[in-house]
Amino acid sequence: MKQRKLLPLAALVMGLACQIGRWTLYRTAVDATGLLTAGTPLEWGSYALSVLAIGLFAAAAGKLRETEVSSSPILAGLGQLIGGLGLGWTALRYPGEMPGLLGILWKILGIVSALCLLWSALQTFQKKTPHFLTLLVPCLFWLTHLIDNYRGWSGQPQLQSYLFALLGTMAMTLFTYYTAAEVVGMGKPRLRVFAGLSAGYLCLAAMLPGPEKTQLLFFTSALWAISCL
Repeated sequence: MKQRKLLPLAALVMGLACQIGRWTLYRTAVDATGLLTAGTPLEWGSYALSVLAIGLFAAAAGKLRETEVSSSPILAGLGQLIGGLGLGWTALRYPGEMPGLLGILWKILGIVSALCLLWSALQTFQKKTPHFLTLLVPCLFWLTHLIDNYRGWSGQPQLQSYLFALLGTMAMTLFTYYTAAEVVGMGKPRLRVFAGLSAGYLCLAAMLPGPEKTQLLFFTSALWAISCL
């Protein structure tokens, strides 16, 4: 039980450490063309820390007993509330990356997901299980976010420019999927814990440096994922 309580704290501390390292990297190792100087200790350090963190989360989650994967209703509800507010603010303020229907779908799903998370938070505070569909909609948003940003990420010339945002989005997609699946008895609690820890770490790492559009989204989503463990 003590180990389970330390895992979210470890994800938070390691994620912030990676974020600070990447922020420093972009402040000190950018050349005249705007590209990072390749092979710096900070760059390799961010990769090494990430491999260590994901490995630690996988090993720790695999050792948890089924009785150790339930979350506190207060913390889980607070996390859903924070996640919903951040998601709603982002969707209301910014458009999708892709033109046409996909960008519109990203915005609509963002707003609906925010409402679903706020309702889920209310249910969780009352120690009730949120409805499956209210938990599934955020999963659909993150899947759409992955597709909506694919073109921009694929056009980046350097790994640091997109890796953490890509992995953070994938981890949030898995976390929200396993959270929804658990409500209908199809989830895998240990995988939900692993995905949540990974999402918390990766979203914090991706927040800075990063576009203003996703900074609040990644920060609040990290808190949401970590608090639901």
